[in-house]
Amino acid sequence: MPLQVWNHLSRSQLNDVTKAFRIAMRRLYRTRNIILHGGATHGVALEASLRSAAPLLGAGLDRIVHASYTEDLDPLDLAARAEVALQLVHGETGLTTVDLLEPVR
Repeated sequence: MPLQVWNHLSRSQLNDVTKAFRIAMRRLYRTRNIILHGGATHGVALEASLRSAAPLLGAGLDRIVHASYTEDLDPLDLAARAEVALQLVHGETGLTTVDLLEPVR
């Protein structure tokens, strides 16, 4: 999706994206538990959870590493900043969705 489309997401659409991300991560964690604790490596949900969660997880890890190297920012601090920024998008701060990708300087 082009950045121009992401930049015009409403707050409710951004909340929907956040919800979809949480669902994908929860599905991946449940699949992990089935594999780790149940020993089932050929579950029906394995392929679907990897297909949806792997790119999201990779992008998240990329942002964590990038913030660590460029800003010396710990992962929990980055998560806190992201949570606050999500609340401020399209508010009186003037932040847009694309502004979430980089820190305010």
